[in-house]
Amino acid sequence: VEMYAARDRKLERSLQGRGQIESSPWVLTFDKLLSETNFVQDMKDILQTLQHAYKYPVDVEFTLNFFNKENYKINLVQCRPLQIYDGGIAVSPPQNIAPENLVLQSRGPVIGKSTQLDLDWLIYVVPGLYGKMPQSERYAVARAIGEITSHTEVESGVIMLLGPGRWGTTTPELGVPVSPTEIQSVNVLCEIVAMHDNLVPDVSLGTHFFNELVENDMLYLAFFPNQEGHAINTTIMEDPSLNCLTKLFPELHELEQAVRVLRASDAAPGSGITINADTMTQRVVCYRT
Repeated sequence: VEMYAARDRKLERSLQGRGQIESSPWVLTFDKLLSETNFVQDMKDILQTLQHAYKYPVDVEFTLNFFNKENYKINLVQCRPLQIYDGGIAVSPPQNIAPENLVLQSRGPVIGKSTQLDLDWLIYVVPGLYGKMPQSERYAVARAIGEITSHTEVESGVIMLLGPGRWGTTTPELGVPVSPTEIQSVNVLCEIVAMHDNLVPDVSLGTHFFNELVENDMLYLAFFPNQEGHAINTTIMEDPSLNCLTKLFPELHELEQAVRVLRASDAAPGSGITINADTMTQRVVCYRT
């Protein structure tokens, strides 16, 4: 829609410059669809019928084709059960966390249960370095993530995974092409909305891969660099002395700069690292305790 709207704005300016039309902004909305047709009620009926048949709420994809202004046809393209969980319990984080103890904070989107977890591992793919990798090395990073998360010592702990763009994408230029099975042991997944100077990738909201995360009861959050309310402590995350990658997997030494594996007890000696997420207020704070 945005692509066509930009084209139309350019055309409008051209016509205005030649005096062929008066200035009037063009805005595409669904106002008439929602207020002058039975679409909303029809979709309610469809969803209630499907929920009754599945005995579970459903997630659907559909198309809507109009024959004229009043008559249309709804075609269901896909239907699947939709996992529904309670909201969890929100716990207030400590006040006035010292900057050196703040690992990460985000102001949304945050999806999943409100929770507070003591982390054992942080796995971090450095966006700037990943963005410079050729495609073959990006696939190597994805396979390495699968090895790390399935390692006996790592898999048994509470894991937070952070990386650039979309996790699970089939296009390595847009993120890390892992499969759901390669990150099934992850508890918290963070998508960093950064890749390189010429590309700012979209996050996974609305994709099938994202639905897999929700169904696996995984906490999801997005991190937007340079936006108010978002911060990451790269001093901790990129400290080479804290990277356990080659200790666990000596054969992955070529990826040591781009893939960081931090043991929480090393990054916060004598204490630990806690993540506090409140999905109602869309707030996440991760900090050394």
